[in-house]
Amino acid sequence: MPIILAFALVPAVLAALDSAVRAALVLRSRSASRAFRGAFRGEHPRRWLIIIPSRAEGARLRATLESVTSAARAPEATTLLLLDGDDAEAAAAGRALGVEVHVKTPAGPTKAAALAWLAREHQAVIEAADAILVIDAGSTIAPDFFDRFLWPEDADAVQAYLSGVADANAGAGAAMSERFAQAQEDRGREAFGWNVRLRGTGSAFRPRTFIDVIPRLATRIEDHEASILLTAAGATIRLAPPDAVVFDEKPASVRAAASQRARWLLGRYELLARRSGAFVTIAARRPAEGLAAIVEIFGRPLSLTIPLRLITGAFAIRSGSVVLGSLVAGSTAIDIVSHLTTARGVPRGAASVAASWLLALILAPRALTRWLRTER
Repeated sequence: MPIILAFALVPAVLAALDSAVRAALVLRSRSASRAFRGAFRGEHPRRWLIIIPSRAEGARLRATLESVTSAARAPEATTLLLLDGDDAEAAAAGRALGVEVHVKTPAGPTKAAALAWLAREHQAVIEAADAILVIDAGSTIAPDFFDRFLWPEDADAVQAYLSGVADANAGAGAAMSERFAQAQEDRGREAFGWNVRLRGTGSAFRPRTFIDVIPRLATRIEDHEASILLTAAGATIRLAPPDAVVFDEKPASVRAAASQRARWLLGRYELLARRSGAFVTIAARRPAEGLAAIVEIFGRPLSLTIPLRLITGAFAIRSGSVVLGSLVAGSTAIDIVSHLTTARGVPRGAASVAASWLLALILAPRALTRWLRTER
């Protein structure tokens, strides 16, 4: 077997394993969905702290601020606008709505750094709450969000369901992918007794959990990093009820989506390098969940790993490794079938997602120093 093919087979085989894990999650989620709907138990936190991290959003932040302040009407709820650097327009909008405003200076380099600064410098504000909710700029919630949000029993952190708001094919494709990840993969993880994934916006924490994990975040994908660190520490991450929804604004163009995904792409490998010990800890404690967490790094995004597996599998077959090559190439059928089913009605959205990932490879160097922001 040629040496180049051997090197290509390593990520291709790991991606194929991720497909097998994903198939198991989807099957498990479907068998458990009825029980999930009928057996949700939890409590309503009384004192909420809603944190809205923002950098250079200006007037665009108003819709997010208005939706959160409308929902957080109870006197026990506090809305906090966390500005990463000076933003006079956003600060004025926040204060006009009665929002508490904190400014981190100097700005940068990441959203994780801004949240870590808040956890260190304003710990008393966090400890005064029963639950912390992080809502990104561009996301909105319904007025009855907190009435519908039940905190699952024994959960240290909770992820709300996200509903993508999109006015273009690129955004529709992203919303489709996220919907599949939560409704199928995360539901399957929960059914197996694994932790679900935090997704940045709509992520909620107990105060002690927030103070413990947020200052440790060091990568560009702070939501995934927090999920890994909490899982390694033995904490529990659960899904909120499906009717407590965060409406999340998606990129309006392929280039805007690519810019966002370039940072995500770099962040995943940065996460593996920086947090290798956490992955090992998870694998030692829960081998299946740990293996799934590791191979997921190499199995996503599907827009890139599916072509890799098809090409590598074909060359492996030509080189005489028929069984291995067939398994690697054949694993793509799992993803193609499942995502074609999910993408009914938005085929151009799926194509836009693929195009954005290809452009993300080109834009990746620029992502080294930029805040994760959805540009419209």
